[in-house]
Amino acid sequence: MSAQGAFHRLLSFFAHRSPHPNTSTITFMDSLRGDLSIGLNFPVAVFLATIRHLVFRNTGFWSLTIYVPTVRTSRKLLGGPSACRALDESKRYGCAELISLAKREGIVAQLDAVGLWMLAAEKDGKVKGEEVRLFQKGEIMERIAERRRGMDNVLPFWRGGPLIASAHSWAVKKAFGVEVYDGHKRA
Repeated sequence: MSAQGAFHRLLSFFAHRSPHPNTSTITFMDSLRGDLSIGLNFPVAVFLATIRHLVFRNTGFWSLTIYVPTVRTSRKLLGGPSACRALDESKRYGCAELISLAKREGIVAQLDAVGLWMLAAEKDGKVKGEEVRLFQKGEIMERIAERRRGMDNVLPFWRGGPLIASAHSWAVKKAFGVEVYDGHKRA
């Protein structure tokens, strides 16, 4: 693990979405590609990318570029790796259970729990305990992106996924070069 903080590692996931990856700079398109690669539908991906760049931009007022090393935050994801002491990495957790685990860490950690659950929960609505730890370390995004490459784990629409996975897959591949929900039958 690098000396980089967990939140910065989470942001770095988006820096790697560029056709010319740069580990420290995130453009708006990198953010959009990153959000699409974790299975989000286009409107949700645009919304989150826009919010991310309005909140974290640090390269000028009119710039939507984020320089990751200079993002100032002491934020710990889900309270940090030392939090959620009752977490069992071999267990699977639903949304309410994650919120309960994060309760001692405050409202921000509880919101992290909901966000993690919305992105990482599988078809059964559960998140693996080991993935909760990966989130706390800022190392979960690649795993989620890998999971969303196939059609066997489509993010439900009510959690930000596409209405029609095959059409979404085709459109984001053509428009943005993002491979997500691939495996549908091509005519």
